Amino acid sequence: MLPQKFFTGKGEVSGAGTVGANHTAFACWDPVATMRFYGEILGFPLVHAVPALGWGKDDNPDMVHFFFDIGNGDTLAFFYYFGWPRPEPVHQVLRQSNHIAVEVPDEAGLRAFRDKLQAAGYEVMTVEHETIESIYVDDPNGIFFELTRPLRDLTGLDADDARRTMDGLTAALDAGGTSIQDVWRAKALANSPVGGPAIHVVDQPEWQGAVDFARKTGLETEQRDGYVVIHGGPFEIRRRETGLNLAVWFTLPAGGLEGRITRFDREVLRVEE
Repeated sequence: MLPQKFFTGKGEVSGAGTVGANHTAFACWDPVATMRFYGEILGFPLVHAVPALGWGKDDNPDMVHFFFDIGNGDTLAFFYYFGWPRPEPVHQVLRQSNHIAVEVPDEAGLRAFRDKLQAAGYEVMTVEHETIESIYVDDPNGIFFELTRPLRDLTGLDADDARRTMDGLTAALDAGGTSIQDVWRAKALANSPVGGPAIHVVDQPEWQGAVDFARKTGLETEQRDGYVVIHGGPFEIRRRETGLNLAVWFTLPAGGLEGRITRFDREVLRVEE
């Protein structure tokens, strides 16, 4: 059973007795370029380094383990192993999922980092997610590096929905589910389904545009235990009229799904029996 109370402020002790990430570490293949990227371009101070003879197993190579201060007492660390060949790149999905996100306090700070990176010749991608806005860049080692700013605080509703999502994932996998729609259906089934085509939208501000669209176009909406259930026979929601960006749009049915989705692309979500 996961602990239900885990929100902490900066420097506070979690319910598990921890106080955050001391450091996160990656292997690097070009330490000079890594030093320039993190130390000179991004401006993270170099605070510690360990030049060590290979030890442990007999074939461990010599190494330099070095650390940058990224704020809040946390550090970002790298290992450079002498003579170790750079591996073949992994699939883009895996490369992007294994990353670190360093937080900045506000929009101005995020824009300043974006401008530094672009001035240095790096291609930067910007994405506004549900609760954060982020910029992404490939560092000299092929690491997908993220800088992010919070758009709102996490709440108890987020924690409750997270628990329901993981319960839905467990139920879907136990039943042989193979897609996210199976998770959405399991969540709706556990949340008093209405019995017809419907989506359960998490009652948070980032999805409000879709709820407003539903009400404006005559669809039925019901508040239900942290969700707004949109239903009313087969229906469709048009993204551009909701104002939702793509990252948020593709999570619209995240609270639950009843019926089947017959179209879900960048423009339209259609739900039928």
